Amino acid sequence: MVTDSTKTMPNSLNLRRMVCETNVLSRSDCSVALSQGATQVMVAANGPAEVKFKNAESENCHLEVQYRSNAGQEDIQHRLMESLIKRSFVRVVATPAFCRSAVYIYVQEMTDRGGLLACSINASCLALITSGVELNFTVAAVHCIMTEDGAMILDPDHKQLKLARSSFTFVFDSIGKNTVTSYVHGSFTFEEYEQVVSVCRKAVEKIFDFYRKVSQNITKVVTDDS
Repeated sequence: MVTDSTKTMPNSLNLRRMVCETNVLSRSDCSVALSQGATQVMVAANGPAEVKFKNAESENCHLEVQYRSNAGQEDIQHRLMESLIKRSFVRVVATPAFCRSAVYIYVQEMTDRGGLLACSINASCLALITSGVELNFTVAAVHCIMTEDGAMILDPDHKQLKLARSSFTFVFDSIGKNTVTSYVHGSFTFEEYEQVVSVCRKAVEKIFDFYRKVSQNITKVVTDDS
């Protein structure tokens, strides 16, 4: 909850413009290119498909996530991205309808101008939605920072990130807007944490609305103001 003591900047509690194009790759079951501001990722989703015997699950669908940076180099930060994305979708695709099969998500970073993790998760969810894979629910991610002087900035760009004292990425489900995954670092008080969660939970409604627009216009380029 934003209190009177919470500092904000002009337009600091607005999400950046979102643009999504579907079926951008020909050799995948479904693919999307999603931009949030100047940050862009491309995601391909394949499946349900054959799974290696060691990964086969008798009751649920197996999920694999691969992340690639725009520089093509791999490091521990990229493995962290894969882990956070996978953690956000394990329960989403854990459906018995596709037991002993797998869903594969391939995330390609195009440009990183802030909020890359949130953009990657949102693009992955859009790829799954448009692929027709049965999902238990959908998820959406919101990024927010707290500056050194205690101001809150929602969905900051790469310039605003330099002001961050703490950074928060929350992933919410579409059912009760409960937190599915969170990635938080920096210093903050409990009150600041609660304020950021409240602001992000309110903002995520716009992303779920955007999902609905995309699912209704799969063959078109969709913007959040269209």
